[in-house]
Amino acid sequence: MLLSSDGGIGGYFEFDLPNLGQFPYPQAKKYNSARSAFFDLLSQSDIKKIWMPKFICNSMIEPLLILGIKIYYYDLNNEFYPKIPSYLGEDEYIFYVNYFGLCTSVQQKLLSIYPNKKIIFDHSQAFFVEPFECFGTIYSLRKFLPLAEGGLLISKSLTTPSYNGRSIEEMIQQYNHLFIRRLSDSSQAYEVFKKNEDSLNDCVPKNISKITQDLMDCFDYKNIKSKRLENFTFLHDQLGKINQLNIDIDKIESPLTYPLLLDKKISKELIINKVFTPTYWFDSLERVTVGSFEHRLISNTTHLICDQRYFQKEMQIQINIVKEYL
Repeated sequence: MLLSSDGGIGGYFEFDLPNLGQFPYPQAKKYNSARSAFFDLLSQSDIKKIWMPKFICNSMIEPLLILGIKIYYYDLNNEFYPKIPSYLGEDEYIFYVNYFGLCTSVQQKLLSIYPNKKIIFDHSQAFFVEPFECFGTIYSLRKFLPLAEGGLLISKSLTTPSYNGRSIEEMIQQYNHLFIRRLSDSSQAYEVFKKNEDSLNDCVPKNISKITQDLMDCFDYKNIKSKRLENFTFLHDQLGKINQLNIDIDKIESPLTYPLLLDKKISKELIINKVFTPTYWFDSLERVTVGSFEHRLISNTTHLICDQRYFQKEMQIQINIVKEYL
C-alpha cells in the first residue's frame, strides 16, 4: 500500500491553512513575480516589437532588454489613454497598465480599436479586474494580499510555463518581513522587505512556493474586494472635489490606492503621522518629459491607503491630515 502523502503519516503538524475556494483565477499560470511571468510570456512568443508606457517601473522593461525586443515608448494623456498610432504594424504589440485600478474603460476602448491578439494587459495594480480576451494578462499578488511573492499569467498563447528551481531556504526567507511586521512593527520589517523585493528583481521564471499556494487559497477575496471599494469610496466622497484626477467612481472595481493628485505631493506629512504611503515609479522619471501628465503623476500624487486591513476610522485619519495640510 502507498502512504496517503509524500510526508508519511503522523509526526509533528505541518503548516496548514483552510481552503476557502475563492481564488478568482484558477486558470492562471503561477510564478514568483509578475515580471518573471512577463518574461516567460515574451520568451515563448514571436514578439519582436512592442509599445510600452514611459510610466512604468524599470523591472518590467528589463525582460524586453534581455530578450532583444524593440521598444517603442508612449506617453499618456490625462485620462490615462496611450498616445500611440491608430494602426499597428504587422509585428507590433501593445503593453498597457491598468493604473491603480482606474483604467478599465481605457482597456475596453483599446480592445475596440486594436486586435486583441496584439495586446498585453498588466493588472498588477488591478487584481480584481477580470482578464479580457487578449494576448496575455499579468497580475501581481503581493500588491493586494499579505504574500511575499506571486505573479499570475493568463494567456492562451502560453500553455506550459518554463520554471527554474530554487531552494527551500530561499522560499522560507521570503516571508521573514511578514513575520517580523506581525511580531513588531513596520519600521523594523521594512529593511527586510526591501531585501525581499530586491530578490525578485531578476526575471528568471520560478514557480511560487507551497506556502504561497496555501495562503492564496485561504483568503476571503469577496470581502477583500468589498472592503477596498468601500474605503476608496469613502476617501473619494471627502476628497474627490480637490483631486485633480478625473475618477469615475461608478467604474472602479479594484483600487490599489486612492491616488490624490494635487499641486504638490504631501507624502511626507502622512509619513510623519505614521501613514506609510507608497510611491510609483520614480525610476520612470528618466523616460518622461517634465511637465507631462506622467511627470505630474510621479511628482504630485499622494497615494492614500485604502486596503482591506482598515476601516473608516483610518480613512478619516488620512482625510484629516490632508485637510489640515491644505
